[in-house]
Amino acid sequence: MILPKNRHLEAATAILGNKRHAKVLLQTLETRTLGSYHFLGSQRNHIESAALLIHNVGNTTTFLVTEPKTEGEVEKITKLIQASIETLKNRKIGLAQTVMETQQQLLFKAYENAGFHKLSILTYMERSKSAGVPLPPSTDVLFVSMEQTSDEVLQTTLENTYIGSLDCPKIHGLREIQDIVEGHRNQGLYDAQLWTIAQLEDEPVGVLLLSPLPEATCMELSYLGIIPSARGKGIGDALMSLAVKQSSEYGLPRIVLAVDCANSPATLLYKRWNFHTTRHRLSMIRQLC
Repeated sequence: MILPKNRHLEAATAILGNKRHAKVLLQTLETRTLGSYHFLGSQRNHIESAALLIHNVGNTTTFLVTEPKTEGEVEKITKLIQASIETLKNRKIGLAQTVMETQQQLLFKAYENAGFHKLSILTYMERSKSAGVPLPPSTDVLFVSMEQTSDEVLQTTLENTYIGSLDCPKIHGLREIQDIVEGHRNQGLYDAQLWTIAQLEDEPVGVLLLSPLPEATCMELSYLGIIPSARGKGIGDALMSLAVKQSSEYGLPRIVLAVDCANSPATLLYKRWNFHTTRHRLSMIRQLC
């Protein structure tokens, strides 16, 4: 059952296990548009378990649920996730997603029983403002921002960078490219100057998407990708050099990102640019339509 607003704090506390963290979550949710999220749970005197569904631009919904503490609670949480999915039937939601700590095996089991499957283990990395800058290889790359090009060019180039990519390959093809772009555009603050297409010999060969997160005092590297024919030619280093420069000029020199742990070429690139690992998390998805 969808819970009224006066039960949201109790529901958020049931999900996060901490009232202080629950209040912070609710403050974050208050900045969202009406109807872009809802809590589900039992309308009993005390809410022991609850689900939060956050509906994102780009036709995806992010799930957060109470973690089962015992094997006996897994079935109850599975049913809660399944009931939550039922509430999405009248919405144009193509993909349900969630992220959890790698050690939350009972939570993983509940989602798996509800039809979710493992997408990837994500490696979260960070580059401090004091990190050194390697000398990128000499390459004749031209940078074109979204102020100078169209969404059509971006979408085509972005799709081409997915070919043979090791970055969460299981998700490729599950969403329309327009939805993917809109999802990125609504992540953090959108600034057309910070979205870049790399060109080599007048051909688009790479994409860099930066998203300012002023409240977290950092810049998020949302995406960096190269088309297959241009890989190994220094384009990644050229785009990383641009990312460091733009982040510093924006006043957010600390850069954060998440990368599929199986994407060794990208991980090596980020380590070369002095990113260090901060945590690992497990990502799961379920296609809805």
